[in-house]
Amino acid sequence: MRKNILNNKGFSLIELMVVVAIIGVLAAIGVPQYAKFQAKTRQSEAKGHLSALFTAENSFKSEWNLYTTDVRNAGFAVVGNALRYTAGFDAAACTNYTTANGAPAETVANSQAHVTAVNAGTGATWNATIAFGAAAVALHANADCSDTAFVAVAAGDPRSTPAAYAVGTSDAWSINQNKLIRNELNGL
Repeated sequence: MRKNILNNKGFSLIELMVVVAIIGVLAAIGVPQYAKFQAKTRQSEAKGHLSALFTAENSFKSEWNLYTTDVRNAGFAVVGNALRYTAGFDAAACTNYTTANGAPAETVANSQAHVTAVNAGTGATWNATIAFGAAAVALHANADCSDTAFVAVAAGDPRSTPAAYAVGTSDAWSINQNKLIRNELNGL
């Protein structure tokens, strides 16, 4: 009987500690990779916004024979919860816009579609100049339009909750009238 008591089967403390250490190493490798994967999938929000904006701009051009920076005139809006990207144009981007032939008037406040929490500014319009560390990147330098061409920009933070832009996590995409989508600033 004594032999059975001393011969208990089970795990020693050292074996359990080795298993915990292995799980810790796997978690240390897996969690950052999972976060990067999530951020990469969130970039599809920016691409979706820009693709919808491209379609809206082409519809507007087919009707009025020019592009617009007023996203409401084009019929573009964003819908969803916890959106991370602002999409649109700089308020003064489209310099050749005309209301000739009955085209609707441009409204500066409607040049971007966003959620206020994503907005780098505090008002109803988008502040297209976002500070990335010491350097300031003026996204509206790329966001412009004329009667025959346009470049729209989507900017945001795919890694964290919609809040302030941070160094290394800010992300910017652009699309033009030829549906060329580019990653202007990679936030991954």
